[in-house]
Amino acid sequence: MTTLDQINELRAELRSCYFTKTERAAAQAELAALVAQAQAEDEQFARDIALYLADLE
Repeated sequence: MTTLDQINELRAELRSCYFTKTERAAAQAELAALVAQAQAEDEQFARDIALYLADLE
């Protein structure tokens, strides 16, 4: 499962499921970590593409 899939699944669970305060806090923390991971992956991908394109020149 991709990071984006995990984010979407967790967002859906947070919208539609009942959680205790502790469970909701844990799910929100996991979501924040996944969003940060996705951002890091996007930035790494952009750097990789820039390097690849620079090699083509």
